[in-house]
Amino acid sequence: MKGQTTETGFFRGAGIGAVAGAITAVQLLESLADGESLSKVALLVSLVNGKVFIEWVSPAVLKAYQWQMNSLDSTYREISDIYDVNGGKGLSRSCIQKLPMQEFHSIERIKSREESYCSICIQGLKDGEMARNLPRCGHIFHLKCIDEWLSRQGTCPMCREHVLDGDGEEV
Repeated sequence: MKGQTTETGFFRGAGIGAVAGAITAVQLLESLADGESLSKVALLVSLVNGKVFIEWVSPAVLKAYQWQMNSLDSTYREISDIYDVNGGKGLSRSCIQKLPMQEFHSIERIKSREESYCSICIQGLKDGEMARNLPRCGHIFHLKCIDEWLSRQGTCPMCREHVLDGDGEEV
């Protein structure tokens, strides 16, 4: 996936790196003051085992990723709204709730030699999970994944078959 880069993102990342480095340096100086030797091994262990580094960097990376994905998503929505790129819109929550759902059982899929993973999130369906089976094409997805998809698009993500017929009725 391609994300947007900005100067503020670059400077923010550099700032977080500088703060994490300063905290690591303070930790090293504290360990030196406690009488521990400042060897290469101690330095390496401190850097690798730095809980502070992980606590500071992980949320920042996650937040940056989510920000970029949200900005790309909103940009795509704006473009599709302006130019009507995707033609059809998503389904209402009530239409989605009327679609059949089932408890997934892998043994049934093995017998029929059908795929047993959700092509939206690319994760395997697990026994006992609730799934939604689209009535026109028969493709199966995680309930949460397909509901989110159908709220934006009224077609199957695999074959682009319309989930509802022209009258808005389930087939």
